[in-house]
Amino acid sequence: MTTAYNPDGFKKGREDGFKKGRQDGFKKGFEVAQASSPDVQLNDISLRWREFRAAEAFAEHFGHPVKLNDGQMDCLKETVKSAVWKLEISTVHQTYPVILKIFKAPIESHSLVELNMYRKANVILADLMPSIYFINEEIDGGDVWVFMEYVPQLKGQLIFTPDHFDKIIPSLARMHAQTHNNRFYEHWEVFADWLPFYHSESVALERQKTNKETLEYLDKAMHRPELKERLDSNYSMLQKVLRRGPHYFPELNQAGQSITHNDLQTPNIGCANVAEDSWNIKFIDWEGAKFAPCWFDMFNLAGVFFAYRKDWRSDEEAVIHRCSHLYAAEMNKYGIEFQGDPVRLYKMAYLQRVLERSLYLQLHWATEGHKQAFLLEGYLEKIKGWGKELGLH
Repeated sequence: MTTAYNPDGFKKGREDGFKKGRQDGFKKGFEVAQASSPDVQLNDISLRWREFRAAEAFAEHFGHPVKLNDGQMDCLKETVKSAVWKLEISTVHQTYPVILKIFKAPIESHSLVELNMYRKANVILADLMPSIYFINEEIDGGDVWVFMEYVPQLKGQLIFTPDHFDKIIPSLARMHAQTHNNRFYEHWEVFADWLPFYHSESVALERQKTNKETLEYLDKAMHRPELKERLDSNYSMLQKVLRRGPHYFPELNQAGQSITHNDLQTPNIGCANVAEDSWNIKFIDWEGAKFAPCWFDMFNLAGVFFAYRKDWRSDEEAVIHRCSHLYAAEMNKYGIEFQGDPVRLYKMAYLQRVLERSLYLQLHWATEGHKQAFLLEGYLEKIKGWGKELGLH
């Protein structure tokens, strides 16, 4: 009797056999691992490490056999979207800390941008991002595990002052220069289908929507006595300026666009040699990455710092003058020359970002009772002073 060939049955049988083999291998690996480390309770990371055969991928990078130290694991942060673990691996010569970032399913929006920066952009910005050792995307449920280089955050290593901007700006300029204007489009196929573009239709429409809502929240705030007192003297000026928006300074686009990080606080800036004069900076947590006017990151670095740090406000003008010229000089090393005064470009970037986003957040939080608008007065001062200087009102 001849048995007819059933392609669907063959395919299912092959898939079932593969799953059974993987399960048996995982079970055997667990038994061997537990026998070799009887005093350590293996957790999910230890088991997955063996299931993924991650040691083989690490050995290719380090050039030596690698072992995961199962007893040295710390969860640094966990949210509904992701988890960050600090692990430790050993070679024959020494131990190394390693970061494991787990992207939890469903992976979308900002998390997907960050994951794709690790998947696809790491080669282009290799010296400015953590090295990626191993990515496993074959996780039940759709999670993705990324094993990467541990780079110590600036936060916790030093008492940060504006003098430290001088150590960071050369690396920031190098990052921007590598993807500035046409240099970015040379890698178009890498970024086209996932990286947000500041001047795309969808992002521009979002700015228009936010501009309209900012005007609405401004009016709502004027009906709250405690907010009306803070806004009253600037209300007419703010209305006038916002109605000109959401695009205020074409000079920023003319100065050029690059991949920008957009969250340059000290936890997101890594450096392993802060005791030395020249820092080897690597930028961490790329979920806010965009192709946008490069000067925006100078606001993200210095402007946000001074917005929070009132104790340094008396030095702000001098620091901004120094840092803006330093950034322009560093970009010039890579053949990028800005037309016009760098300080003026910085102030334009500051006001553009505040008017298109930061002011909205302050008014939204305050009127809806989510948070206090701690930064409102500082932003109003800049809109009034720098806005007049730059011809906004």
